[in-house]
Amino acid sequence: MDANASGRTKRDWLAFDGLDYLITKIVLGIAVVGSVLFGLGGPIRDAVTNAPLPVSYSTKVTSGSPLPRGATHDGNATVELMLRDATLGERLTQALPELLIAAMTIAVAWLLYQLLRDTQSKEPFTRRNVWRITTTALIVGIGMWPVQFAQGVADNMIQTSGRIPDQGDPSFVFIFTPLPLAAGIVIALIGEAFRRGVELRDDVEGLV
Repeated sequence: MDANASGRTKRDWLAFDGLDYLITKIVLGIAVVGSVLFGLGGPIRDAVTNAPLPVSYSTKVTSGSPLPRGATHDGNATVELMLRDATLGERLTQALPELLIAAMTIAVAWLLYQLLRDTQSKEPFTRRNVWRITTTALIVGIGMWPVQFAQGVADNMIQTSGRIPDQGDPSFVFIFTPLPLAAGIVIALIGEAFRRGVELRDDVEGLV
């Protein structure tokens, strides 16, 4: 903040001050609490209440609802089945993707909190912060790959258990979305800028 000609204090909207730090901590706290409630609390609630377990099921189709003119299908369809009386092992495997997402969300929130705390203490350019930013970039960029793999393993374990119609050989479906990878690259570039800042600071301290 600075003072203008009338003597009033003018806020610098580009500066990250105490209020911004407080708001960011609240947002990170909400993300952590939400991850715990939905990633951990949801599966526990469903297990206690013995709620039907949603399972993805892929099958071959030769006919079905009329398609729009000029449209066609590839003979495959994926539907959501509700599995009754699911065992504990089935619930654990189906909950694993959500638990991974919750764990990654908590990890990113913790890394950002540590980064902001060092920034508030006027020590942003440290090797620890470079490691934090790089780790955040990896989680954001490729974190959904192990989640999709875990989901595929969970679905195939149920599909090959005999509880639902056999669909043949187990299969995995991976969906590539470029946005998380692009975001991870941008975060990694920020980490590289911090690394250069660390080297510059070390060089300056070496001249003193």
